[in-house]
Amino acid sequence: MAIKRDRILVYIAAIIIGLYSIGPIYSLVIISLMDVRDVVAGHIFPYNPNINAYLRVVGFDVQGPYGFLRAYGGSRQLMQGLLNISIIAPIVMIITLLASIPAGYALGRFRIGRLRSILIIILLGTRSLPPVSVALPYFFLFTQLGLRSTLQGMIIIHLTITVPIVTWILMGFFAALPQDLEKAARIDGCSRLAALFKVVLPLAAPGIAASAIIAFLFSWNDFFYSWLLSQGTSAATYNAQLSGFFNFQNEPAMFAAAVTLQIIVATIIASVLQKYITQLKIVDPGTVVVE
Repeated sequence: MAIKRDRILVYIAAIIIGLYSIGPIYSLVIISLMDVRDVVAGHIFPYNPNINAYLRVVGFDVQGPYGFLRAYGGSRQLMQGLLNISIIAPIVMIITLLASIPAGYALGRFRIGRLRSILIIILLGTRSLPPVSVALPYFFLFTQLGLRSTLQGMIIIHLTITVPIVTWILMGFFAALPQDLEKAARIDGCSRLAALFKVVLPLAAPGIAASAIIAFLFSWNDFFYSWLLSQGTSAATYNAQLSGFFNFQNEPAMFAAAVTLQIIVATIIASVLQKYITQLKIVDPGTVVVE
């Protein structure tokens, strides 16, 4: 009886947390499908649902139920920002994996003594600083190197976020994998590199897939560095363009539609790779013992 009651309490708590998490997203989607009068009236459901706000955000004039509506004047820049981040995020994801997989494997598998602890401290120390504390150094450095307001600069700045985090995740994941199969492959004549590709990487596929989506989402959702280095330029990302959108656009439906467009891609990717994310085992590097 007590077990059944505890299970019911867990279900109730899960429902409350789920509603709390979904509430803001539901509000955005519903408002984006409303007309201004429905929003002002405070309706929970749209009486005349339509996609006019989305069409106006991407640059189309529409005929609404209350009259003709012109497209958002900055739609061209907004769509350019969407294109930019659609280029930047996949590249950041790929480079992050290329750098983090060998680094995570080495830190998780090799016996390097005290050097390992030093490397972990350096790795995580780079992410312990608040972003605003390194804003000016990054700004001046990228300006002097000619990387400010460029897609290359945005990729590099995002890699400073994703590589340390993903390396730390994969380090614990590689260390937690059983070493018996890798040892057996070495005994059968495989080199360490061959054992890595034929044995370890297939075993680590869930962790690698989850790390890929984590790197992608970090890049896709970044606002601060994107605003710092690209605001007002042709290299501005979608999030950086949204800040200007919010300053000059006061229609709630268009506001909600613009934000909803930003989360659609992230939602699709997270949904597709959800099974891998739930299988990810993040191990504290401080507790890993390398045999």
